[in-house]
Amino acid sequence: MPNRFTISCALTTWNSNEYLEKQLDSLQNQTLPFDEVIIVDDASTNDTLKRLKAYIETHHLSHWKVVEHAANQGFVATFQDALQAATGDLIFLCDHDDLWYPDKVQIMTQQFDLRPNLQVLACSFDLIDGQDNQIADKVSTRRGNHNLIRKPVVHGGFTPMGLEDLTAYNFAPGCTLAFKKEIKDLYLNKAKDLDLPHDWAISVIGSLSGQLGYLDLPLIGYRQHEANTLGLSRRNKYEARKKAAIQEAHQKEALETLAGRFQASQVQMRTIRKTVRVYTRRAKAFENHNPLGLMPLFFLSMPSGFKLTLGMDLKTILESRGAKNEC
Repeated sequence: MPNRFTISCALTTWNSNEYLEKQLDSLQNQTLPFDEVIIVDDASTNDTLKRLKAYIETHHLSHWKVVEHAANQGFVATFQDALQAATGDLIFLCDHDDLWYPDKVQIMTQQFDLRPNLQVLACSFDLIDGQDNQIADKVSTRRGNHNLIRKPVVHGGFTPMGLEDLTAYNFAPGCTLAFKKEIKDLYLNKAKDLDLPHDWAISVIGSLSGQLGYLDLPLIGYRQHEANTLGLSRRNKYEARKKAAIQEAHQKEALETLAGRFQASQVQMRTIRKTVRVYTRRAKAFENHNPLGLMPLFFLSMPSGFKLTLGMDLKTILESRGAKNEC
C-alpha cells in the first residue's frame, strides 16, 4: 500500500548523553523514512549541538533541521516549538535517549491508512536499560501497555480508546505517539497554555476530535535510567509522593478545562469533575499529613488500580507520621 502521508519527527534534546547517536541511528534506519526531522535543543550546556550537527553532516541529512534555544525553556515548551516547526501530515514525537525499532514508523503509518477516522495512535514499548537489554515488567491480564491501560486490550492488535481511559491516567508516553497535523494545530491553538503534559493533552484531543487508538505492539525501546525527565518511576517517599499528588490534582483540573474547550459530553464532564474532587482530596490529605482524609476515597467507584494507589498513599503517610513521632 503506497504511503499517502508526509511524515515528520519532532525530536527534543537537552544535555544528551551517550544514547543520542543510537537514537539518531534508529530514526535514520526506519523502513519508512521521514520526510523531515525537526530537532529542538533546549540550550544544552554540553556537546549535544556539536554532536547533532556532526551527525547530520556526516550522513548528509539535508531534511533534518536543528533549532537552538538561546535559554532553557523546559521539555514541554521545547516539544511545542518542535511541533510548531513540523509540517508533515503525520507527526511522531521522539525523545533523545530511546531506541526505535526499524518498522515503527511504517507499522503505525499503516494504521492511519487503514483507519480514516484515526487521529492519534499510541504503540506499546519495551523497557530497556542503559545497555539496551529488556527489563522485565509484570503486567496484569486485565490491563495493557505495562499496566498503564486499566482495561483489557486486543493482544497484538488495535484497541479504540476514549476519554474515560485518560481521565485518571495518561496511558501513552509521548515517544509512543503519532498523530495527524490537525491534532497538532488544535493542541497549539487550544491547549498549550494548560498545566498538562503535551502527550496527555494530545491524546485527550484525539479522543474528542475523532478517534484515539492503542496498538499493542512494542515498537520502541523506552529507556529507563537515572537521567530520565519522565519514566515509569515508583514514588515511595513521602515528600516525593506528596509532590506528585499535588501535581496530579492540578493536572486533573487542567484536564477538566481542556475537555470543556472541546465540548466533551455531560457524562464525560461529570466523570472528570468527580475525578478532580477525588484527586483534590487526596492532595489535601498529603498536605495535612492526614491519613484519615484518604479513608472515604476507598469507597468511591474509581478506575481499576486506584485503590492500590490509595493503599500506597496511606502506607507512606503512616510511615512518615511514625518517623516524625520517633523524632
